[in-house]
Amino acid sequence: MSAARLRVMLMRGGPAQALFVHAHDLPSSPRARDALLLRALGGPDPRGRFVDGVGGAIAGGARVVVVARSQRAGCDLEFLVGAASADAALLDWTVPCGGLAAAVGPFAVHERVFPADDGLARLRLLHATTDERIDAFVPVRRGEVLEEGGFAGDGMPFPGVEIRLEHLAPAGSPFPTRLPREALAVPGLGEIEATLIDVGGPAVFVKAGTLGLTGRESPEEVARARRTLERVDSIRLAAAARLGLGEPSRLRPDVPRVAWVAKPAGYRANGGADVPADAIDLLVRERRPVGAGAGVDPADGALAVAVAAAVPGTVVADVARTLPGVATRIGAAAGTAAVGAEVAWRDGAGWRVERCVLSRGARRLMAGEVFVPGPVPAARDASTGRPAGSAHRA
Repeated sequence: MSAARLRVMLMRGGPAQALFVHAHDLPSSPRARDALLLRALGGPDPRGRFVDGVGGAIAGGARVVVVARSQRAGCDLEFLVGAASADAALLDWTVPCGGLAAAVGPFAVHERVFPADDGLARLRLLHATTDERIDAFVPVRRGEVLEEGGFAGDGMPFPGVEIRLEHLAPAGSPFPTRLPREALAVPGLGEIEATLIDVGGPAVFVKAGTLGLTGRESPEEVARARRTLERVDSIRLAAAARLGLGEPSRLRPDVPRVAWVAKPAGYRANGGADVPADAIDLLVRERRPVGAGAGVDPADGALAVAVAAAVPGTVVADVARTLPGVATRIGAAAGTAAVGAEVAWRDGAGWRVERCVLSRGARRLMAGEVFVPGPVPAARDASTGRPAGSAHRA
């Protein structure tokens, strides 16, 4: 039985890695597409080791990004981000695009999907799962992506090129309950002050003191604090019910995300670097599920943090020393990230998010072919660069 040869590029976007694949190289059926990509990663695998594929070599979890030219007005490219489940039995296309969005533009330029002139090339991206619009600004010289620079974000050990991302209207109304702060009834804690927000995914923010914490905790300290973990999960379940997210057993263990915030204070980041209090505007910590890359990305969830910091009356704004028009410097366990958020109050509509801006690092790591055992699925016609039907949907 012949093996499929799938053309791929391994790329880093932010602190995450993923296999990048052209949509026109994949089957048009979402089911066949997922089966091919899972097998390339090494799944299904009940042990989640991905040893018979390339997923085990991808830092931060087995992920794949599918990229296609877009035929939508005002968009150049569409992309999907898929993550293999813990047992590698399925691909989850609902995960936030996170830092991997920064690598979509460079991938398209490298692969000549998007011809770019010298300077900062603007690529208009569409995250096909959420319909979120992102403008990526990629530095180009002589038609090639610049891959060396002095950008030292994302908690990475080496500096690299800066990719600026402008998230355009990432959330209509950021507060699903229309309240920037509310009293959330939590078993074992009583009524606590919380901000429920949905910018890039549902989340709940509380003050660190609510949990008896300081906001300077390391992921290891949080993982060992059983009582804290129980309280955090109680908050998560209460917030899920308040947001109407459905049966808790059907939710991923990080939905909604729970984060606690505190005023700026010096701390030591995961990599050993000392972060002084005057280098940040607030502290943010959260519990992440096992295998979710706890503490890996300092900009993880940063859009929601920046938006909440910019709106008066939230629990985040209480502790953040953000100034209007100035990016919020977030002190996370892995390091720092600066994120700008533009919000506006509109009569009758409440708070609206107009734009969020942050910078990430990205570069290609390798390119080649992955050999996938089994029959070769029929690939779509590549003449348009557009996947057929629902192939670019979950």
